Parts: sequence; structure tokens; C-alpha cells
Amino acid sequence: MLIGSLQKGGRVLAVDTQYAYAVGKIRALEKRLLDRSRMERMIDARSPEEALKVLLEAGYESGSDDYSDVYEYESLLKNEQLKVYMLLKSIAPEPEVFDIFLFQNDYHNIKVLLKAEFLDQNCDYMLIDTGTIPVAELKKMIGERDLTRMTKTMRNAVEESIDVFNRTNDPQDIDIILDRASFQQMQEYAASSGYKFVFELVQLMTDLTNIKIFLRGRSTGKKWDSLQKILLPGGSIDKRVFIENLEGTLESFVSFIKSKPYGSICVDGIENFNSTGSLSKFERLTDNYVMSYIKKAKYVALGIEPLIAYLWAKENEIKNARIIMVGKINNISSEVIRERLRETYV
Repeated sequence: MLIGSLQKGGRVLAVDTQYAYAVGKIRALEKRLLDRSRMERMIDARSPEEALKVLLEAGYESGSDDYSDVYEYESLLKNEQLKVYMLLKSIAPEPEVFDIFLFQNDYHNIKVLLKAEFLDQNCDYMLIDTGTIPVAELKKMIGERDLTRMTKTMRNAVEESIDVFNRTNDPQDIDIILDRASFQQMQEYAASSGYKFVFELVQLMTDLTNIKIFLRGRSTGKKWDSLQKILLPGGSIDKRVFIENLEGTLESFVSFIKSKPYGSICVDGIENFNSTGSLSKFERLTDNYVMSYIKKAKYVALGIEPLIAYLWAKENEIKNARIIMVGKINNISSEVIRERLRETYV
């Protein structure tokens, strides 16, 4: 039974009752998200163990029943992330859309595997289980150099990484090649998905990441040819803007960036970067801006948007939980922990 319509790639597609179930499920789950008050309980806890209990009360689980070790928090967070992806894949009428946000985990795992091989190290603890390719399969692909089941973009990036490292022996080249390919693949899939919400989200992520790359490049004295290699493809900001503002003062770049929807938060972050040399505030402000974009999904009754927003909300929740737990374990003051937290979805 047709109950609405969704604009997708210039075509109007019927939205059926499948989305009614999926969105209804998500709306119920949103009520269980960690809100600011529960995060404050974690921050104000007298010990890391007490902070961990808040996560357990919120339904976080791991494969172990032993929570006596406070370092169990990382297992809880990783397991919660996996649960979220499995849930969304099971209820989404178009589960392939979520691959767009899983590709970064695939590329992260490829980086880990290639560097571990080239540097003769065991880095399995750094692998992430929430990619489009299961870790065991990816390890076999890389180890046997059987890349036939990878997407063309991913396969080309792996082959280029191997070739370039063999010539330069520089692990940083692997990061540059795979980071660019990761965003390229996200953009390709976002465009083909036909969802404006998804496409604009990926473009926003690209812009903000490129601004961060530009700022870091300026501070480390990179030349235009080096910067050009590490800037991500796509986005709404032409590469020439970054290249032309690489040297000299930041005034012209700041003047340009003010015209963007995210201009004010970038200017604030850039000013802080100039005075402190740290990008932490810039990263927090841009993360919060992306969350403000994600919150638009609260007003969408049917469609993929609420599901993507829930995914983002959980990723953000897990990031905040990790910030708090690391802070509590390392006796960081409550004020500093609060300053580092990202805006919540609820």
C-alpha cells in the first residue's frame, strides 16, 4: 500500500510500508540513546568502574560476562557498533545505502593489513569488524593478492598503494592513497543512491575534511604539489581555493569560507587553531555541525534519512562514551572531558 513518496535522483519513488516499520523501529530506539544527563552521570562518576555501569545500564553488551576490568569498555563499544550496523542492515528496505558509511572501515582495515605486512607487525587489534567486507575475507584478499571481489575503486587503490610503497618505502603514501579512494568511493555510491540527504552529507564530510587537511598542511609547511596529492576528491570547494591560500595569511581563505553554510564554525575553529596550534576545537565544532545536519532527519516521516541519522547518532554516542571512559581512566578533569564531548542527537 502506497503511503507517500520520496524524491530520489529526479524520480519520484513510492515509499511503501517497509519504511513505516523501519522508521517506527528507529523512533523507538532513539529513546534509548544516551542523552546529556546520562553522559553527565558518567562524567561525575567517582571512578571509571561507576562510569562503565552507566553503559551497561543502557544496554551495552560484550561477549564476556566479566565487567570487573574497566578496560572492558572498548569491547562494549565495538560490540555496540556492530549491533547497530547489523540491525540497520536487517530492517532497511535498501540496506546497500549503508555501505556508503562502511567503506571507511574497509579502507582503514586495508591500511592496517598492508602496513602490518610491509612493516612485519601484528596489528590485528586495530581491525574493525564493521566494514562491507568481513575482516577474515579481507585478510585473505590482501594476503593472497586476490582483489577480484573488491570494487574497482578499492582494487585500484590497493594496487597503487602496493606499487608506491615498494618504490618509496613510506607508509604515509598508503594513508594518502587509501583516504582519497575511500572518499571517492563514498561519493560514487552517494551519487548513485539518488538520495539528496546522503549526497549532501558526504559532500559536507569532504569539505570539512579538506579544510582540516589544508590547515594542517599550512602548519607543516607543505607545498602546493604535496597538498594537491592529499586533498580529497569532490566536495564543493575547488582545489584551487586551497592551493591559492596555502602561503601568506589566512585572511582571504577565511573571507571565502564565511560564505559557506558552515562558515561561522570554521572561522571559530580556525581562529582557535591559529592561537593554539591544535585542531581539536575545529574537529569538535565540525562534528557538531554535521550533527546539526543529521538532525534534519527528525522531521522526515518516511525514508532512509531517519535510519542514517540513527547510525550517526550511535557513532557519535560511542565516540562520546570513549572520550569519557578514556578521561576517567586517565584522571582527566570533568571540565576538560565536557569540553571534548560532541553534541548529542537527543
